[in-house]
This record gives sequence, structure tokens and C-alpha cells, in this order.
Amino acid sequence: MSLSWKTLPDSPQALWRQVEKLRKKHEKPEALPFPTQKIKFFKKVLRLKPYPYQAKFLLDRSPLKVTRWPRRAGKTTVMTGDDIHFAATNKGAVILAMMPKYSQTKEIYFQGEGGLHEHLARMDKKLYDYIIAEELQTIIRFRSGSRILAEVPEPFTIRGHGPKKISIDEMNFIRKDRDLWLSALLPMTLTRKVYINVASTPWNKDSIYWKMCYDKGFKFFSGNIHERDPPRYFLTWRDVLQPKGPLEPKQVEIMREQYAGETWRWKREMESSFVDDETAFLPSSLIIKCQNESLEFNPFERNVVGNFYIGWDLGRERDHGVVSVVDKKAEVLILIHCKQFPLGTPYVTQMAYIKSICDRWREVHAVYYDHTGTLGMDEEIKKGGFPALKGVDFTMPNKHGMATFLKQKMMSVRESDKLSPPEEARRQFELPFDMDVQAELNCEQWEQRPGTEIYSFSHPQGSHDDRFWSIALACLASTGVDPSNLDVFKFG
Repeated sequence: MSLSWKTLPDSPQALWRQVEKLRKKHEKPEALPFPTQKIKFFKKVLRLKPYPYQAKFLLDRSPLKVTRWPRRAGKTTVMTGDDIHFAATNKGAVILAMMPKYSQTKEIYFQGEGGLHEHLARMDKKLYDYIIAEELQTIIRFRSGSRILAEVPEPFTIRGHGPKKISIDEMNFIRKDRDLWLSALLPMTLTRKVYINVASTPWNKDSIYWKMCYDKGFKFFSGNIHERDPPRYFLTWRDVLQPKGPLEPKQVEIMREQYAGETWRWKREMESSFVDDETAFLPSSLIIKCQNESLEFNPFERNVVGNFYIGWDLGRERDHGVVSVVDKKAEVLILIHCKQFPLGTPYVTQMAYIKSICDRWREVHAVYYDHTGTLGMDEEIKKGGFPALKGVDFTMPNKHGMATFLKQKMMSVRESDKLSPPEEARRQFELPFDMDVQAELNCEQWEQRPGTEIYSFSHPQGSHDDRFWSIALACLASTGVDPSNLDVFKFG
């Protein structure tokens, strides 16, 4: 377009608009002082050289991607770096980062190893000042007008931001994952392009994350097995050994030794596999239904008020001592504290720990402990002055009663949620998101004894179930049942 006396507009305003249009057409865009290509951005701006499998993920232009990588493979590093690149090279974009708990997003995705703040700390100061406008704990503002925000995995909140990119880590541990997908993520992808990166440690198959990986209806996700065979972004520990990845062979062997007897955990965390848990007394899908992302374990130092019941598994030479505390609110039992002591911690040290809780927390109503094999310790335990102290012999009928009562509470919907949809109804037992506690609850195995209704319980060799029985004792304490006359079919 050119201007001549024949094409001059009628008004000065119209003339000015045409002049501006010509100027912008011939004006060269300002060159950015950093490369926009992702791999070069990682190297020059973030000062990291991605491994080949990481580079493959970064260069994939698919808007929806799902990954299954083993522990320590650098998925957080790649996802957070990808978020920074997106924010720096797009104007006015909102990028949401989320994990099952908001505090987890803050402590791991933002502030942890491989997190957003670690990337920013490595940046050259001049580039940092050019790219970053403000760096807060859970918000990073860019001079492009884009923002990276920590958010909770709630559909209404996510929709309100109108994000252009969403990064979700530990997707398989989000309790309301179906609601999150159907009410927020899926509708966004139908009307506009939204970039979604999803990653997780495999957990239960009854989940949206499993469908993203395996269901044909989710083949639009890059990384789904039906999108490509073998699927992209499925790696095991073998694929990320040095020099192909960051894992040292000696490190892997040490981890393998630590996971001895916990083959299910090794397969999930290092083989990136979904493990069938039909023999688990508490299936992973049931544990997820009892998870409350807004809960945090109450620190030992904090003084709190409630109706508390304590379960104490003393531990032995090869077992950990564990103290668990539940808070009883009407028919609901909430696990608010679970302390595992190092192996070999003296009983008197564990007793002092419990005594401090009883003295400071208002109010502890009962303490139930594992009476099995405590010969010579009972008198000392009684001297502790614990409220409503009762020892429980871990006979097969008593273990059956404690375990089935815990499972009954986990399966029962609380009265206030009877009319809620099944996937949203809260249970009569709740616990915070904690991978170690949930993994130990899931490891307990069971079988029914021939000719009887009593279950026998066990755990894989090399694993531990001390948390399981400590939590079961705390729940039993909330019933006030006399352990010496425990009728497993009449209380609840």
C-alpha cells in the first residue's frame, strides 16, 4: 500500500491510521537478546543441556503430552523449563502449574530441585532482568505479560484463569481427576489450543492418567500407546542411565537394594509401570478416594484442639515404631499425624513423644498400642499416664477386626455426602496426600483362611506395614472397644 494525493483520506485521523499501518509493515521487529528455539533456550538461558529423551519431549509440537518417566529422570526440570520458555516467548499467557496439593506445587514445582526458582537462579543477570518482571514464591511474572501460577486442581479455579498452558505433575494422585478432566481440561481443548503437559508416578488404573497413557479415546495425547507404538515418553531406569541420562548405575543398585521386597514399588517408580494390586487389602483406587488434598499432617510442635485417638506400633528390631493420630469428627476419622521413628529408637523415646502430644494437644481421649511381645515393658508404659491406655494383642481375629474396621471407614460415604455423585462423595476416613503413607497402606496383603471368615495378613518380604497397623490401632481406639473382648462383627 502507498499514499498519493488520489488516495488521501478525508480526515486527519484516517490519514494517521494509514501512516501507522505503513510504519508497522516496514518496521523490523526488535530482536530478542535470547534464542527462542527451545533447545538453544535451555542451553543459553537456563544453562542446561537436555538429554536426548528430554530434547525429544521439548521439540514435540503436540499441544497435549503425557509422560511416564522413572524417578530422577528430570521430568520436573523439563516441565518447569518448558513453562519458562513458553512464558518468555508468548505475550500475556497464563501458565498454571499444579500437583495434588497446593503446598506440594509450591515446595516441589516452584522451590524444589529442578523447580522454577532453581532455573531462574542459574540465569545470567542481564537475561533475567530482561525476561523476568517479578519472582514470588508461587507466582512468576514475565516482561512479556505472561505469568506462571501455582494452582489447586479444581475445575472452577482453572477455568477462571483462562490458561494457555497447564502443567500437571503426579496426575495419578489427584482424587477428583475425572471431574478435573471433564469439567475443565477437555472443554478447553474443544474451543481453543491449550498446551497441557501431564506426568506422574503410576499408581491406580482406575484413573484419567491411566487412560491418557492407554485408552484409545485419549490417543490425541502424544505419549498414548494408541498414538504411537511403542509410545513416546515411556521410559524406565534403563533408558536414563549415564551417559543417556542422569542416573548412576551404583545409585540404581542402592535403590534396588532399598526396594528389596517391595517389587510393586520398584515397578511403579523405576519401571514406570502400573501394578495390579488385586491382592492388596487396601487397593490404590480406594486409598485415592480417601485422600483430601487440603489436609496437611499436623506438626509435632504445633498445639491443636480436637478429639484425638492415638495408635502406637512399638516396632521391633527389624520394624519401625510408628505413632498415628486420628481426629474424630462425628462419624469421620481424619488422619492428622503419622510419625515413623528410625529403626532401633528406644521405647522410652517413643513414649516421651506420645506423652508430649497427650500433654499439649486438646484433647487425647485414648491410646491403643501393640501389646504383642511387650513383656517387661507394660509396667513402664502404664507409668506414662496415657489416657484410656489399652494394649491390643495382635492375634489373627484382632488383626482382622482392626483391618476390616479401617477398610469399612474408607469405603463408607459420610452422611453429609450421601446424595453426592459417587466420584465426589467423601469417605468416613480421610488422610493427606503422602506417597510413603499411601504406599505402605497399599502393600498389606490378605487372604481368607480355609473354613473361616477370618482374614490373615502379611506384607512382602523387605517391606514394612508398621504405619498400616498404627493407623488401624488409632481407628480402633476411636470406637472405645475393649481389646480383651474384641468381637470383630459387632463394633463399628
